[in-house]
Amino acid sequence: MKKIILAMALVVSMSSFSSTIGLSTHPFSTNNRVVTTEFNSYLSNGTGMGITAKYYQRLNRRLNFDAGIGITDGDRSNRLFVGADYEIFPDYGRQPRFSVKGLAETLTFDGDRINTFGVAPTISKGFLFWNKEAFPFVSLPVKVGLNSDEGTYETSTSLATGFTTQLGSGSLRDMIGSVEANFDLKDSYTALVLGVSLPL
Repeated sequence: MKKIILAMALVVSMSSFSSTIGLSTHPFSTNNRVVTTEFNSYLSNGTGMGITAKYYQRLNRRLNFDAGIGITDGDRSNRLFVGADYEIFPDYGRQPRFSVKGLAETLTFDGDRINTFGVAPTISKGFLFWNKEAFPFVSLPVKVGLNSDEGTYETSTSLATGFTTQLGSGSLRDMIGSVEANFDLKDSYTALVLGVSLPL
C-alpha cells in the first residue's frame, strides 16, 4: 500500500489539477465534517504549482457540500469554490449511485477575474478490491465561465473520473485518499489530482 501511495504522489507532483468531484461520492455518515488537502500543478492554461484546502460536510442522506480555496504561483493566482451534490439514486445492490453536483468558482487567471458555474452528473459504485473498499466514479462536468473584466463567456466540458478509499488501519483508519483525473472534451484541461482527507 505504501508503494502505491508513493507512486501516486510522484505522478501527481508532475501533473495535477484541482479536483471537481472530490469526496462528493464517498459514503460518509450524516453530519460528517471532513478537511482535505490537494497538491496542484497546472501544466496548461496557466502553469504553476500550488495547494488547495477543502471543507466537506454531509448535510443529510442525499445532500452534501464542499467549499475551498486554492493558491498557485502561476497565472491562476487564487481560486475560491463551492459545490453541492444531490443524490438521485443511492448505491444499492447492483444499482450505482447517481447524483448531480452544482458548481460555482471564482478565480484570477492572468489578471482577469473568471466566474464559473456548472453542473456535474455523476455515477459511482462501491467495490471491494483486495479486502479494501473503494468508490470509483465517473462524471461529465459542464461549465460556463464568465470573464468579468472582458465581458465574455466560454463553455467547457470535461470527463472526470477517479476513486476514494480508506488509506489504512490503526491510526490511519479514518484517513481517506482520493485520486481524480480530468480529461478535456471541450475548452477544458487534462488533469490529475491526489487528495488526503481527515474526518473531524
